Amino acid sequence: MSKVKPQIEDVANEVLSGDALRNALDFIAYLRENKLNPNWSATNVWKVSSKTFNVCFIRLYGAAEYHGLKPGEWNISPFIGEYEPDSLSDENRDIAWANKKTCSGCGKCALPLDAVFGRKYDYACEAAIRFVNPDAKAIACAKKLVELRRNEIKDGMAKKHQYVAMRDR
Repeated sequence: MSKVKPQIEDVANEVLSGDALRNALDFIAYLRENKLNPNWSATNVWKVSSKTFNVCFIRLYGAAEYHGLKPGEWNISPFIGEYEPDSLSDENRDIAWANKKTCSGCGKCALPLDAVFGRKYDYACEAAIRFVNPDAKAIACAKKLVELRRNEIKDGMAKKHQYVAMRDR
């Protein structure tokens, strides 16, 4: 018997409501309009790829506990590169910086970065930005980050993510 791989919209409608649901569905529609289809990766986790490169992950409440999502929450984790500070508007750069996360062992499971849009951090990686229950402005920033990543991939400039399993970190 094969596992059922649910559509992200179906699960979103079950676990989100209000603005969180509207914003999630808006972001998912944007991805689909741009031929970036979310593919089921794990329970309540979808990966978005372009030409075998990771673009982002979308996680909904019910994903593995270590993602820290509470009931009614979801997140977008875009993959970023060593982009120049002027790759984003001042407003979007501030939003990205405000959503920069550091996990334990940062740089061990993803490609490490020296800076995030020009700002140096002790620890940063390609998955350093995480929007939790993003509002409309954060969604606009996430869309811009998706565009940057997609262009980087299209231009042959993207580095290939190589996941390192927890047991090997």
